Amino acid sequence: MTDTATAVAGAQPEIRPRRQGRNLALWLSVGWLALVVAAAVAAPWLGFLDDPHRPLAGQPEEGPSWSHWFGTDQLGRDMFARSVWGGRLSLSIAGPAVGIGIVAGGLLGVAAGYFGKWVDGAVSSVVNVALALPALVFALFIVTVLGQSYANVTIAVTILTIPAIARIARAQALRFAAREFVTVADMMGAKWPRLLFREVLPNVVPALASIAFLAMGIVIIAEGSLSFIGVSVGSPSITWGNILAAGRGRLEESPHIALTTGGVMFATLLALNFVGDELLRRLDVREARI
Repeated sequence: MTDTATAVAGAQPEIRPRRQGRNLALWLSVGWLALVVAAAVAAPWLGFLDDPHRPLAGQPEEGPSWSHWFGTDQLGRDMFARSVWGGRLSLSIAGPAVGIGIVAGGLLGVAAGYFGKWVDGAVSSVVNVALALPALVFALFIVTVLGQSYANVTIAVTILTIPAIARIARAQALRFAAREFVTVADMMGAKWPRLLFREVLPNVVPALASIAFLAMGIVIIAEGSLSFIGVSVGSPSITWGNILAAGRGRLEESPHIALTTGGVMFATLLALNFVGDELLRRLDVREARI
């Protein structure tokens, strides 16, 4: 056996466990995300959940127990119920924001990458200016001007997602617009709508689907940042961000108030990032990274 063959044979046992480990992590991440989404959607019909707004009969700031898995907060409200309902609203903000960002930013980026020239120049100029703005300050300005509400927070974080997604879509469109199958279709007389929507766009969609998971995590963090400075959705609405903001002052006396919900948020963000990274790797969309 040659040295090369020996090296390849020796590498196989190392590659296989690594691949199996990544597959296991991927399935765990997908399972966690499915559980979080299912709990968020079904929250109004889950009979075992306590009212997240009603103080319980027990003492405030009780630690986790069998009766209250995440303990209670300063007002005696069940933290598990609040975490579930907080996830419901956080995902309700992130979902539409990313969906609209994918559609709007994707179309802008694909148009810029395919048509080039003045279209690319105009779109790229706007995108570069938008990305140069401090994201948190820009979102703070929007919410302050429009007012604190679910709709306005969603608008603010949606505007933040569009430029980044447009840049990713542009990179992918540039990549595929120069491919042979597009050139052949053009030489055969295909018009630009067919080239754009039948040849280029379908190849950009997988990259955007991968980025959607990463963007979801970024939007959840953005909403949490707005909550920490007190300009996200107002009370009595519950998000993961304002739960953490309310518990930050009780970290010494009752750390479970912030750490339990923070743990759920951390696991969700970790799962979103891992699924997004795995899709990027498996679809080989190297140019999609910002």
